[in-house]
Amino acid sequence: MLQKTQVCMIKGVVGDIECRVGQLKPGLAPRGLVVVCHPHPLYDGSMNNKVVTTIEKAFSHAGWQTLAFNFRGVGQSEGFYDHGVGEQLDLSAVVNWAQGQYGDLPLALAGFSFGSYICLQQAKELGAHKLLTVAPPVNLYDFSDIDLPVRMDWSLIQGGQDEVVPAYKVANWMRGIKPRPDVYWREPAGHYFHGELLWLRKVVSLTL
Repeated sequence: MLQKTQVCMIKGVVGDIECRVGQLKPGLAPRGLVVVCHPHPLYDGSMNNKVVTTIEKAFSHAGWQTLAFNFRGVGQSEGFYDHGVGEQLDLSAVVNWAQGQYGDLPLALAGFSFGSYICLQQAKELGAHKLLTVAPPVNLYDFSDIDLPVRMDWSLIQGGQDEVVPAYKVANWMRGIKPRPDVYWREPAGHYFHGELLWLRKVVSLTL
């Protein structure tokens, strides 16, 4: 259903934020709005990451309005890396802009690695109806203070051979949280899902 994408700049707290907005075919009413967050800005993470674009394609094919963006200091987005704090403000600015453009659509937040941490931190504040987290970096950031909505459609995708975020640490973290996500586990997959992107797209589609 994704006909084309358009890159645009929107105003953020510390300057412009570079966004990629999906363009659905004329006459199609979107099922919802999804905002996708990329992996770590200091390790080549950007909205052009293949996991990010795979998530976009799955949501677009299911009829969602998609929006991916670069955190501050990445690509054409202004500002500097802010250790996951300012990046939450970037996400909030993007969501507020998108809701002004597309109205009161059901909101989904989707993130990969560092991006999933940002989504988890902001899911309740932004009123997300749906949450998709891929390889949440529970070993790299403090997840203990995350306040999640009591009722939310949450899916978590994890590779069993993740070389960045040990799979057992994700499993241990999930045992102690409420609500718990629906888990989609791919034992052969590493952190970046090399050779597993087709599987990833199919699984994301199953969650929609």
